[in-house]
Amino acid sequence: MTVLSVFQGAVRRLLGQNPNTLFSAQDPLQIKMQEIIQEAALDLSQRHDWQVLTRLCTLTADGNTEDFPLPADYGRMLLKGDVHSSQWLLTYQAANDMDEWLNLKRFMPAQVPGYWALYGGQIHIIPPPPSGEQPCFGYITKNLAIGADGTPKLTFDTDTDTFALDENLLKMSIIWRWKQAEGLDYSEDMQNCELLFSQLAAKDKGSKVIRSSRIRPTGMGIWGIPG
Repeated sequence: MTVLSVFQGAVRRLLGQNPNTLFSAQDPLQIKMQEIIQEAALDLSQRHDWQVLTRLCTLTADGNTEDFPLPADYGRMLLKGDVHSSQWLLTYQAANDMDEWLNLKRFMPAQVPGYWALYGGQIHIIPPPPSGEQPCFGYITKNLAIGADGTPKLTFDTDTDTFALDENLLKMSIIWRWKQAEGLDYSEDMQNCELLFSQLAAKDKGSKVIRSSRIRPTGMGIWGIPG
């Protein structure tokens, strides 16, 4: 289903109309709906680690570099995710904030394999991973739309684009957001949308992960009892 079909389905429900185009027209309805559609798509993608939007980034270390560029399509880290080592059982530890990161850089407490932080459009790892190490992490792509040729893209800009997630969910989100913008009662429509969102998220395989306690170094070495 194209973004045009989603838009038409929403407008039929809302206004009893069936417009022929979305992006090639400059009518107030189309212009307003373009903004609502982009807003809805972004919101739906941010609230769950959707399997279809999940990507894997693997870094290549040289023993000196501690600052690595993020992937071009990087949107955000997984809601539940770590940076994994290719050489150690343990994962890299995330700094909670910039103050902690600065303290880690100054004092560098002993921790295998090290620590990481995100800032400045990069992922930073200390100490610099040794040559041959390949830290990796999962992330959510920012490309929510798919062109007619199958190319992922950041936003919808043509009628033939499709949504990476469930089109019916996008349509229901458009409907309540349009009613909200028009000052109409949208509570029931939003509840129905939230119900569908919850159902789809529950079915999404990427959300069903049972995470055990993280193993931490102890006096017994890295094979110590989970903390």
